[in-house]
Amino acid sequence: MGEMLKKRFLSVALIAAAGALLTACAARGPANDPFTRSLTWQRYVGGDDLDRACAPGQPARYRLVYNAIEEEQQRTYDINALPEGGAMLDARVISRAALNDPSNPISIRDPLAPWRGQNALYRLSADEFAKLQSALTAAGFEKPAPKGLFLRGDSFFWTASACRDGVFHFHAWGWPSPEFDRMAEPLLDAILPYDKTGVPAVRPYAVPLPPYSSYFNVTDPDSMPAAPQRFQVGENGLRYSQGTID
Repeated sequence: MGEMLKKRFLSVALIAAAGALLTACAARGPANDPFTRSLTWQRYVGGDDLDRACAPGQPARYRLVYNAIEEEQQRTYDINALPEGGAMLDARVISRAALNDPSNPISIRDPLAPWRGQNALYRLSADEFAKLQSALTAAGFEKPAPKGLFLRGDSFFWTASACRDGVFHFHAWGWPSPEFDRMAEPLLDAILPYDKTGVPAVRPYAVPLPPYSSYFNVTDPDSMPAAPQRFQVGENGLRYSQGTID
């Protein structure tokens, strides 16, 4: 009987652990904890949580993610419409951690501070919110997602997702492409006036992109560089966030 109880306890523990891991990997918004962020980042970029929670009657929600080479800077913008008009903008900038950064110092109270990034809230007026929505439309957000497009962390890209009137919509732009060249800086210029993090944006610039497979085709495993994130756009979101990862 003791052995049976032990096996049953082990089974329950494994199921609980698997459930906890799946829960941890589901994005719920911009993660302040860098460990949680590493588990949820892919689904956060794809707006999976916005998609799952999207239902008629809810206030509009938008999410913009600007990847300026993941080792240099990532900027995220979560925008939630307010019932009285306007919206609340939650901006976050994640950069390479600097232990001597006086604006984000490491301390005994918060040893993870340099990895949390800079965060700031700003209340958009109705006019400011409308201007941002117009900037998104001008960038091509209303068009169908560019299915099959690859977005590489060692390059530049934008993703945008939204839940409006109970309908989820996703779009993405990746460098190099004419679409990205046309919209990347105008969208930055549209949102930066409301970004109160105080961190200057890394503007797009030409960067050499080796074949993605080169990160894995090495003879010495100890010298293998860390492969950057790679995303693929699906029908209306990121493909792997909806199923298979290629």
